[in-house]
Amino acid sequence: MNSRKLFAGLASASMLLGLAGCGSSGGSSSSKPLIVGTTQELAGVFSPIFYSSAYDGWVVDMIYEPLLRYTKDSELKPYLAEEMPEVSEDGKTITFKIKEGIKFSDGTDLDANDVKFTFTLIADPSYDGRFTGTADYIEGYKEYHDGDAEDFSGIEVVDDHTVTFHLTETQYDSVSTLGGMGIISDEQYEYKKGDLGDYKSKNDQPMGSGPYVLNSYDKASGASLTKNENYSGTGDYKIDRVIIKTIAEATELTSLQNGDINYLAENIDADVIGPASLDEKLTFNYYFRPAEGYFGYNCQNGATADPAVRQALSYATNRQEFSDAYFKYPEASDELKEIPLGYVPTIYWNPVSANLGKIVTGEEKLDGLRTFDYDLDKAKQVLEDAGWKVGADGIREKDGQKLTVKFLLSEGNSVLDMLIPIIQKSWKEIGVDLKQNTVDFNTLLDTVTPGSGDNDWNVFFMATSYTGVENADSNYNLMSGDPNNYAGLKDEKLDAELKAGRSTMNEEQSVENYKKAMITENELVPYLPIYGNELFNIYAKNVKLTETGPVRSWAQALDSAEIE
Repeated sequence: MNSRKLFAGLASASMLLGLAGCGSSGGSSSSKPLIVGTTQELAGVFSPIFYSSAYDGWVVDMIYEPLLRYTKDSELKPYLAEEMPEVSEDGKTITFKIKEGIKFSDGTDLDANDVKFTFTLIADPSYDGRFTGTADYIEGYKEYHDGDAEDFSGIEVVDDHTVTFHLTETQYDSVSTLGGMGIISDEQYEYKKGDLGDYKSKNDQPMGSGPYVLNSYDKASGASLTKNENYSGTGDYKIDRVIIKTIAEATELTSLQNGDINYLAENIDADVIGPASLDEKLTFNYYFRPAEGYFGYNCQNGATADPAVRQALSYATNRQEFSDAYFKYPEASDELKEIPLGYVPTIYWNPVSANLGKIVTGEEKLDGLRTFDYDLDKAKQVLEDAGWKVGADGIREKDGQKLTVKFLLSEGNSVLDMLIPIIQKSWKEIGVDLKQNTVDFNTLLDTVTPGSGDNDWNVFFMATSYTGVENADSNYNLMSGDPNNYAGLKDEKLDAELKAGRSTMNEEQSVENYKKAMITENELVPYLPIYGNELFNIYAKNVKLTETGPVRSWAQALDSAEIE
């Protein structure tokens, strides 16, 4: 992911087997649209191999389908695949059987050639998206990406409905990574090696095999989708239209109450959740959020290129004060009062990791892991020891360089409205000259993306959402040179530990190596997690959309949804 890492977001797989039956038949359809509100604009990058934001990801999840998806209980299950793949003993050969009769929205068949084609696009020399890590360990990648090969040889089309991946090395997360990619048609546009053409330039014109098709998109107002008349997959999709509507910040609750929207997705704002719980016309569901809000430090430029500065800023950030204040309900129902909303993570890592998540949440301790409890004295000492001395104006400097920190902020962000005043005071006290620049979310994402050419920043704030339960997301987030490594961190020791964690089929060995990586990461602190939390979907009572979970979003749960 994605992040998938996904940014709101991310990088493994997603969701659940739907109910039996075709989406275009069985059950009654609803003429009432699902209107989903969001305060962030969609970027219009609706491609499974190019999207970055979680908001664009909603559209991708409704239009494209992967071989495997997670259930609401975080279990990986077959989706386009007939069954879970066959994996060789050494983990280097993985074979998927694809369901017959699956069609893209233009009526053409989805088969093994389309699966190979999807990964061929990622291996293309001109590909500059964030999913390189899903393909670069497949045999033939280097020959196709860097050489003269005309075919991605490591992906074998055995027959129309069987595809085998031959890997150069064992990857602990290979099944979920390969199985989680949305499949693209090899017939939608012309393609020649070295030129992705319309597959990149027309990301706002998606075509998948999923239950919905894009009807319209406008950056300012959002997107609308209608049912795919050629849908041949599983699930009884009763909602005919889905609208993702951009609304102004601070209007979330009133938009629900006056009917402008009927579903507010993935909300964390106590000032919205609390009062909504008292409204008799609204209801909610919630689950542990597979995400963290975090600071990203520029490890390549300016004062934050010094690890000591990153450590000091982290010690001088009172995350607990923020969490206690931000996640406090102003008013709430008795039911809601029993639900703790937020916590302070120990490390920037997947909090729903199947075997290391409890370290992230603080439920389990990891010996040797540096945690950044608020401590101004320690922050000052770290800077002193690193040679940052207080000048006459109260601002520290070293070798003629002022300790100036340029913070890149996204507009319309209630987290920052509360968090910035907290750090303005504490960072000033340790001798930091804090400067702020506010931009819209998509501009922020473009700016911090490696290769953007804009390195004139030191800190940014975003939230990362994870789409699976693997530890290997950190390989993307932290490995030197990875397009998901927004901090620009380069560290050979950490690279080796991350690679060792991923390059084995032995779970115990993988976990031990990832624990070493966690300890190293927090010494370097390229990212500081600010909060983790429960995630709330708030909606009108006539909306029935409850089969969501940590790695199954509302957009992936529409097969069981309806509007009464």
